[in-house]
Amino acid sequence: MNKFILFSNIKGGVGKTTLCAHFTEYLAEQEFPVAAVDADLQASLSRHRERDVKEDPERPIPWEVIKLNTFEKDKVESVVKKLKKVDGVIVVDCPGNLNDNNLSVLFEAADLIVVPMAFDVDTIDATGIFTNVVKKRSKAKLLFLPNRINVSEGKAKELEMRDKIIKDLNRIGKVLPRIKQSVIIKRYTTIYPLDMYQYMALEEPFNAIIAEIKKIK
Repeated sequence: MNKFILFSNIKGGVGKTTLCAHFTEYLAEQEFPVAAVDADLQASLSRHRERDVKEDPERPIPWEVIKLNTFEKDKVESVVKKLKKVDGVIVVDCPGNLNDNNLSVLFEAADLIVVPMAFDVDTIDATGIFTNVVKKRSKAKLLFLPNRINVSEGKAKELEMRDKIIKDLNRIGKVLPRIKQSVIIKRYTTIYPLDMYQYMALEEPFNAIIAEIKKIK
């Protein structure tokens, strides 16, 4: 059965592409049939795959990366229509903006939208804007994924505000278990398995996403 999962937010620097790659690899390691779609204009995921293959051309490709140009609506609709017929999980790395009207095709097709985020004021404001726009374009459930969270810092007032934000976001969608700030998460590959430390850091939030995927009918 097809599942269409977007990784999206308008705030840069929240780890959207990195987490998209990690999650696709995690699904592959859990033996889910999976492919990734690079719909970001920067094509970071596609370029990373090209570098990985160039460095180790004999390495088997664990999952496909499909590059999608969102400039032409007819083409986007055609590609999405084909992808929606694929028996497996399609993970989409979306552009970091909402200016392209053709992105509506992706949002309308989505079963879940994973929103990487942090708790600083700028990111919360951007995530709020993103959420308000996307809810008008999509019926998909929103999964907020706190990333690069430093759990040892924060004044009492800041922690209180964080708890309020989590409570508010849970009214809109669901807040997933946080990913702690760590250099191991910033590193990603598109052809090698997650290392032990990455797996341990990502297992809880990624299993929470998989649990939501399994609820989709």
